[in-house]
Amino acid sequence: MRKPKVAFVGTGGAARGIAHLGVLKACEELGIYPEIFVGASAGAIVGATYGQGIGLDVLLDGYRLPWKRRHSGPRFHMHTFFGAPRMVDLFDPGYLSSGLFSADKLERYLAKILPVNDFRKVESRILVTAVDIDRSERVLFGKGFDAETPISRAVAASCCVPGLFRPYEIGGRYHLDGEVARTLSADVAVEAGADVVIISNIYRPAAPGGRRSVARRGPLAVINQSLNILLTEKERRGLDLYSHTHPRCHFIDIAPDIGRFGYLNRFAARSLVMRGYRAALQALVVAKEQGAFDVLGQAQVRPPN
Repeated sequence: MRKPKVAFVGTGGAARGIAHLGVLKACEELGIYPEIFVGASAGAIVGATYGQGIGLDVLLDGYRLPWKRRHSGPRFHMHTFFGAPRMVDLFDPGYLSSGLFSADKLERYLAKILPVNDFRKVESRILVTAVDIDRSERVLFGKGFDAETPISRAVAASCCVPGLFRPYEIGGRYHLDGEVARTLSADVAVEAGADVVIISNIYRPAAPGGRRSVARRGPLAVINQSLNILLTEKERRGLDLYSHTHPRCHFIDIAPDIGRFGYLNRFAARSLVMRGYRAALQALVVAKEQGAFDVLGQAQVRPPN
């Protein structure tokens, strides 16, 4: 007899990814502690930090007002992400124009604040997804895949949103945000041995409301809503496929109503955390009542990886 192995899969979403911390807060309150962390972009940052034991209060502290902070932990501000080009990039106009910013600054910051920067030495299973832009395929970093690349470099590659960041070079290959290939990588969590996969998806489109159509709220609102619709549809189809191909695994899809908060609005941190928390608490309580976290019998135990 054993407890089910729980995985946390976090989508990207830039500042909206702060809602992932609310989902994890609900998990902690219900005594649910993931052992496997899979993520792209913002989800990869959460997995690389929380998955190494950096507490929620420490991570949330970085979004509090300066005079209310109690910890000296990570501070993911805008300037943490957007780096200037390297000198060598100035002599490569094609590469220089492939994105507005460099992810090198983010990589250096992660290398400084992560307790361990080696996938092989982390107790939890941390898996990061990216996309090889030339081979047009998903790339996985972590134990069982590419574990030699430092965590900070893998996460930096996973955060390279096309157009915003220049593709990130690792081992002579160039990488972009892992969600370019797949919105979810829940299949990776199952292959890693998960019995329960908690999916934190922040791409839920804004619900109808108010007197004004999204079409009359400006170009950013239209782009945000269009992107959310596209990625939500990809996520829904992926989840339907995973549920069919892995019937013994329990998938819990948590999609908080983020509202109309933009992808760069980190000042809405409190609201984003609470929305993630409330949506997760409701979904996890239902899953518990359905027996998703009950002790598994020997017949259900998977062979070791």
